[in-house]
Amino acid sequence: MQGYFSKLELKDYLGVSLGTINNKLNELPHIKLGDTRNSRVLFPVVKIEKYLNDLSHKNKESWQ
Repeated sequence: MQGYFSKLELKDYLGVSLGTINNKLNELPHIKLGDTRNSRVLFPVVKIEKYLNDLSHKNKESWQ
């Protein structure tokens, strides 16, 4: 599905573990398809890139 990352695709894109994705799930912009524990979670590419950009700027400001 274009425009969205699965958990595995996001893991590879960021170079982190699946556990890290799961631990940061509340912070990351995502869409959950269903109400069950095993429901599919998708991450909008544009929102993930904005989140990372904002996080990068925030970290730069804290070092100045």
